[in-house]
Parts: sequence; structure tokens; C-alpha cells
Amino acid sequence: MSYHKHRGFTLMELLLVVVILGILAAVAIPRMASSAGDAKQSACKENIARINTQIENFAISNGSVYPADQTEFEAKVVKNTAVFPDGPPACPYGTPYAYDKTTMRVAPHTH
Repeated sequence: MSYHKHRGFTLMELLLVVVILGILAAVAIPRMASSAGDAKQSACKENIARINTQIENFAISNGSVYPADQTEFEAKVVKNTAVFPDGPPACPYGTPYAYDKTTMRVAPHTH
């Protein structure tokens, strides 16, 4: 009769590894989800800053005349391929950027 020594993990060792992985997942997943939200908010704020800079450049180029309304803002600032060659900046949440003709800016918006 031959005797073979089996090498492997015990049930307790495997159970311990599964529990540790579960704890790590419970901690890591919410952090990753909140990081994605923070990145979207930062991208939206950066887009608004870029658009407002281009509104100022438009006014400087046109003798301190700002876009008259949303239509002119979209046509001459946001959809200007010389300024935004990759297309108009878009809010990561899908909210459109609205031009306020009283402040002559795109105001930050909430999501």
C-alpha cells in the first residue's frame, strides 16, 4: 500500500482568503465609484472654464461685443472648429451648457 502526501489548501484557508477578498472589495468598490463621480465633476468645471475663456476671446476679437444669445454663442463660440477642433465640449452628465447673456458666461450647473 502506497502512501501519498497530498499538498493543497484546507477548507479553512480557502474560506479565509474569500473573506479577505470580500472585505477588500467592500472597501475598494465604493471608493472607485466616488472617484468616477469626482472626475466627471472636474471635467465639467474644466469645460465651463474653457468655454468662458473662448467667450472672452470672441469678445476681444469682435471689439468687446459678446454673443447676443444662445444661438450665436453656439454657432460662433462652441461650434467653432478652430477653437474646439474635436467638437464642442460636452458635459459628462449630458447637461447642456447654457449661455447667460446678462453675465456673458456659461454658469456652473449642478448634477
